[in-house]
Amino acid sequence: MIVEQLLVARAATMSPGALAARRSTTVRISAVLLACAFTHLIAHPLAAQDVRATSERERADVLVERGQLFAAESVYYAAVRTRPKDPWARLNLARHVMARGAAKVASALYEEARFFGADQRLFAGELAFAYERAGMWRALAAMPGAPLPRGEMRRAEWMLAHASATRGVDTVEVPWVPVRGDTIALAAIGATIGNDSAILVVDPVIRGVVVDTAWLRRPGVRIFGNGSNLGAFAAVAVIDSVAIGGMLLTNVPARVAPLAQSRGVLVGMDWLGDRAATFDPARGRIALVRMPGDPRAVRGARVPTVFTRDGLCLVLDGLVPIAGTGATTVFGLRRWTVLGVRGEIALAP
Repeated sequence: MIVEQLLVARAATMSPGALAARRSTTVRISAVLLACAFTHLIAHPLAAQDVRATSERERADVLVERGQLFAAESVYYAAVRTRPKDPWARLNLARHVMARGAAKVASALYEEARFFGADQRLFAGELAFAYERAGMWRALAAMPGAPLPRGEMRRAEWMLAHASATRGVDTVEVPWVPVRGDTIALAAIGATIGNDSAILVVDPVIRGVVVDTAWLRRPGVRIFGNGSNLGAFAAVAVIDSVAIGGMLLTNVPARVAPLAQSRGVLVGMDWLGDRAATFDPARGRIALVRMPGDPRAVRGARVPTVFTRDGLCLVLDGLVPIAGTGATTVFGLRRWTVLGVRGEIALAP
């Protein structure tokens, strides 16, 4: 099973830090919840889990918050190794692996938890989001008895016949433009969606792509609502095309949420990691790669990352949110590359 393969590939260490300033509006919270899709540190039903697995999860969470990632992972892996048929131990590991960015591996672990008896209703949204991030649309469309919104299933069926693709130049560089008055967003990237100009706001607190409800009636965005009302909450979407310089991305999965006016399209660090995004503070540029190769070939010191309530965090002596001054201090003027599927950032010498 997948966990036996994972036991030989554990990660490193990390620590907690609070965002310099966090938005407190319900609009902001809605966007975050939609994009996170109930990831590792968002509350989940404790009562339904085995008492031992719950205790292990709580102990591992404390270790993660202290920056002791390897020790936390040891708790998860030891639980699965000693109780290989315990669905809750496997579910805990799935959530942690997903927080590290390995959506495909997490999907397999979620499936194993279901196979060993975990109630899928408790994590259907999490599994669906893992499938989405891994591009496993056939598996999403075929989820047995999944209590998912109708729009989610309809989009999965549509994506089966219209796969995402990237064309154009191999590498594109764009200006690293700060977002004024925003202490969370890292950058604003100019793009074109269909025939409309758009700004992609790089937001480390969300995952995937989130578009504002203002895009509901625009021709470049396909909405898959949960009924006749296209504006139904938690609607999902597919963006027909996103052009960034000479790079064209087609059939881009997204979620829909009401956002602040200046934040019409949000992109998470995981989405940028799919393109091995390299941030160059000294030159003020961001580079994206059309078809990233083996992330192990990227040069630079590895800094582990994990996704928490504060978004993507560096794992150092503590958790250091990317959306904060702590990360800026760590990076300085060195280039850094997001290696999302490995749960790492490569920091140039």
